Amino acid sequence: MCGHVEIGEQKDLKIIKRDGSAYNVKSNTSGNPGSMLPVVTDAIPNKVQQYRWGLLSLDDNRMHSKNKHARIESLFLVPLWKELIGRHHCAVRIQAFFEYNPEHQKTYKIERVDGQPFYIAGLWDIWMDIKTNILIPNFAMITVPPNSAMSNIHDRMPAILERKDVKLWINRNLTGAERVNYLRINRCPAENLKISVYKDHRV
Repeated sequence: MCGHVEIGEQKDLKIIKRDGSAYNVKSNTSGNPGSMLPVVTDAIPNKVQQYRWGLLSLDDNRMHSKNKHARIESLFLVPLWKELIGRHHCAVRIQAFFEYNPEHQKTYKIERVDGQPFYIAGLWDIWMDIKTNILIPNFAMITVPPNSAMSNIHDRMPAILERKDVKLWINRNLTGAERVNYLRINRCPAENLKISVYKDHRV
C-alpha cells in the first residue's frame, strides 16, 4: 500500500532545520520508505520540516521502514499508534502516489484532478539512534478503506486531507478521537482522483 510517492516541485516550501535556520528545498521527484518528506506537525504547526518515512518505536535498536502505514481501524488498538493519537499528528505533502495491482499486473499513478498536492494525515515521533545519539524525526501515513475509484486497484488508500483541513488534523485543542472521527467522515471523493497506468508489467 502506497510504498512509493512522487514528491514533486517544492519551490514554494521553506524547510526549517533543527537549528531553526531555513533552506529552500530542491525538487525531488520520488520518495520511498526511508526517504525524508515534507511534513507539518502539531508540535510546530507553522513550519514545514523534513521527517523520515517509517515510524520507529523507542524499542527499536536499528533503523527500519516496516511501520510506514497505520490503519485507521487500529489507531486506538495498536500500542504504537495509541501512544501517539491525540499527541503527535502530522500532515505529509506529496504530489502523487503509486499502487501496484498484481491481478492487473500494472502499477497505477494516483494524482489529484486539479493538479494540486495531496496532504496525507499521519503520526510522528522522534527516535534516537543509540549508536550515534542522533535524533531522527519520523512518521507513518494513516490509511483508510478505498473510495469507489481506488477500490478498483487496491483495498486501502491514504487518509487524504483537503489543504484547508490540515490545521484541523494538527489542532491540539481537539482530542485524538475527534480528529480521527473527522477522517472517517470526510473521505476523499472519488471524483477528486486522477488514476492512470504508470507501468504495464505484462509488456
